[in-house]
Amino acid sequence: MYRRHFLSAICVWCALGLSALAAPPYKALVVDGQNGHNWKATTPVLKQIVEDTGLFTVDVATSPPRGQDMSGFKPKFADYHVVISNYQGDEWPEETKKALVDYVKGGGGLVIYHFACAAFPKWPEYNEMIGLGGWGGRTEKAGPYVRWR
Repeated sequence: MYRRHFLSAICVWCALGLSALAAPPYKALVVDGQNGHNWKATTPVLKQIVEDTGLFTVDVATSPPRGQDMSGFKPKFADYHVVISNYQGDEWPEETKKALVDYVKGGGGLVIYHFACAAFPKWPEYNEMIGLGGWGGRTEKAGPYVRWR
């Protein structure tokens, strides 16, 4: 009897361990809608590359077009494990900026794809989050320059 309970306990323990390995995929969010490059072509490719790893499900949050009202653009960053920015355009509403800062401070992942490094040159927290951006009128006040010769 003891042996049967012991074997049952081992089977349950192994099943729990395997179920942890088979956890649902991570959730990723690609943010796009404006960019100096062709985001309409690159976002689907980014999405496919990330999904093809088998580790992620990917949603896309597309901002209003350049020059349009951004007040309703409020992606729910906290719902995701990682945010991939393919965005470079109009300033986000303060509420959206704060949500991204809080998300990253809380441990959320942020990937800056290509020209997204040129976004928000006057937003100090963004410059800190991306580490290095050399476009968009940034000066040394945005962070140290790196020159490659």
